[in-house]
Amino acid sequence: MDLKLIKQLISVVENADITHFSIEENGVKYVIKKQKEVIAAPVISTPKAVPEPAQSVEVSKPATPHHHVITSQMVGTFYAAPNPDSKPYIQIGDALKKGQIICIIEAMKLFNEVESEIEGVVEKICVKSGDPIEFGQALFHVRPT
Repeated sequence: MDLKLIKQLISVVENADITHFSIEENGVKYVIKKQKEVIAAPVISTPKAVPEPAQSVEVSKPATPHHHVITSQMVGTFYAAPNPDSKPYIQIGDALKKGQIICIIEAMKLFNEVESEIEGVVEKICVKSGDPIEFGQALFHVRPT
């Protein structure tokens, strides 16, 4: 899917009376969600790069024969919990189920829930809530079960 089409889809969702849109193409799922209520999130005073279009996609790739690294598929801000007063979606030692929400990435004022593509045990969390993240940056190390 090209960047121009993604930008058009984001614009359609922003202007439509819908809160969620998803499409799957060539095995890659694109999800666009808009929040109707404001989620209180920590403010980061450091300047951020312009984020790429929101696409809630997660890729797992092997780090070693016994571990997977879950990486970010967009530029944005990482949030470990739905709001600052909530407990994190996952912690070290937690068992993950496929499709379980593991974090939120905020990009272009859209909050994108990231779901686990694998089942396993969380062994390392590589970023802190509120950290700016880059495309391809390691977020979690998971031992598959």
